This record gives sequence, C-alpha cells and structure tokens, in this order.
Amino acid sequence: MSLADLVNNNLKDFDPKKDNINGGGNGLPAGDYKVSISEAGHTVYKSGYDCLKFKFEVIEGEHTGESELMNVSFAETSKKGNPIPDFVLERNMKTILTLSELMDAGVTSDMFLLGNETDIHVAIDKKINDKVGVVVNMNISERPNKKDPSNPYKEYEFSEAKQPESIDIDDEDLPF
Repeated sequence: MSLADLVNNNLKDFDPKKDNINGGGNGLPAGDYKVSISEAGHTVYKSGYDCLKFKFEVIEGEHTGESELMNVSFAETSKKGNPIPDFVLERNMKTILTLSELMDAGVTSDMFLLGNETDIHVAIDKKINDKVGVVVNMNISERPNKKDPSNPYKEYEFSEAKQPESIDIDDEDLPF
C-alpha cells in the first residue's frame, strides 16, 4: 500500500487534537475475506505472552495485500492472575480445531490436555507450522468493548475455500 493509499484510507477522519494515535491500524474491518494463512505457529512475545500466532493475507477484493493477525492462547489465568473465562478458552479451542481441519493439520482435542499453555502451543505448532499457504474464507465481526470503545473486540469464523491450482514446473521449463 502506498503512502497516498494510507492517507486516503486511514487519515480521512483522524483528528490529531483528540484521536488516539494507536487507534485504527488494528487489522481488517468487519467483513468477509478470502485469505491465505501466511504464518501459523507458536510464539512468545517480549512481554512474555505465549500464544499461537496466525497471519492471514487477503488475496481477493478491496483489501487485497492487507493482513490480519490473530493470537490464540490456552493460558488459564491472565498476567494479573485472574482466571480466563471458560467461553474464551472454549472459543479458542474451537478456533484451533476449525483451522486445523481447514489446514489438514491433524490437531485433536486431546492436545488441549497436555499440560500448561506452552506445552499445548508447542504440540499444536508441530502440526500447523508447515501448513501455511492454505486458502480459507474468513469472516470478521466486531462487538463493543466497554473498557475501550475505540477498540472493539473481533470475532472470527473460518470456512473452506477453493484452493488455488498448483503448477508443476520442471527445471527444463526454466529459461536459464
């Protein structure tokens, strides 16, 4: 995306006197996208946040070339020590099982019983990290965030998409 595109798409309504600099830039807006899974695997951020990280790149439509990052964690407590709600952990499990199915990665529900979140993330990483490049349909919806209304919560749904045709090229087909 060029600087002109960024200005036209992201700064139209920006008011430097009162808007948050970190507002916006939070990935794709709500909608339906055909995406390629360009990254999938275990990561630990400098903050210590341990998760499975996915990067989705839009391959068709108005947002072609843009990407969405999604982190999924199986930590049972927050960094403040509060329990993570069951519905969050259940949604994370369903997300991973769905993506695994679409990626033909073989993650099973037994993998969520392997111990702490790092053990779970590492085991799932071994199944998914070489499955990048798979094309899926992704729906993003948003719901209000009472604590930070300018940063709504994102919810994802994934479904099967037609995979691009692969082309076999032999060394003899190359011009050099």
